[in-house]
Amino acid sequence: MKKILLFPLALLIFSCSEVKKDSSILIEEKLSKIIPIELSVNSIKKSEIQNFYEVELSDQSFFYIEENAEYLFLGDIYQIGQSKLINISQEKKFESSKEMIKKINPSSLITFSPENIKYQVYVFTDVDCGFCRKFHNQISTYLEEGIEINYLAFPRAGIDSNTYNKMVTAWCSKDQHAVLTGLKKDEIFDEVKCKNNPIKDHYVLAKSINIEGTPTIVSSTGLTIPGFIDAKELVEYLK
Repeated sequence: MKKILLFPLALLIFSCSEVKKDSSILIEEKLSKIIPIELSVNSIKKSEIQNFYEVELSDQSFFYIEENAEYLFLGDIYQIGQSKLINISQEKKFESSKEMIKKINPSSLITFSPENIKYQVYVFTDVDCGFCRKFHNQISTYLEEGIEINYLAFPRAGIDSNTYNKMVTAWCSKDQHAVLTGLKKDEIFDEVKCKNNPIKDHYVLAKSINIEGTPTIVSSTGLTIPGFIDAKELVEYLK
């Protein structure tokens, strides 16, 4: 009798595992026909939502797709909590940014610190970016709000550009603060190079969380804010 009962149970377990495998394969096959050729699928796994899978691509973007690969959902998904909505999609984005922060070498940053640090942010900057210059021109207002600014380099024109060389000069100079500030005012400095400058590393970190523009602000909690934002408004995000 026991053998008769165990056989259907074993068959059921086997069947369920096969269905899960088939869904993943089906999803990957369909996605391979529609995603850009330069991208690939990093992972396909069951999501918090019944009958939907979470897909992550090689550029760290992610979305949800129905198990039969007939419907794809691109956008934020909220879980209804007891007293508030929880943005599941945003939490996943925060996780990627927090992982990126862990990879930053603190000694590779150009930091402007207030007397009393209330908040810490990481700012990807470009010395030739207009809004980066506007941000830096107002840096005293961020410091007055207790926001520590940790600059990372992100030359938007790429690592073979003139902007890249300028940023190497800033990071390799003895007075990093003065040179970075001067470059953002179109001051001219003799080119300086040094071994193991972090510009390429910063550039790769930015790309790892899909940053394309500057300034981009990343908080210590993983919140990512693209574009210029003034000090008072930034504090509201950081609270």
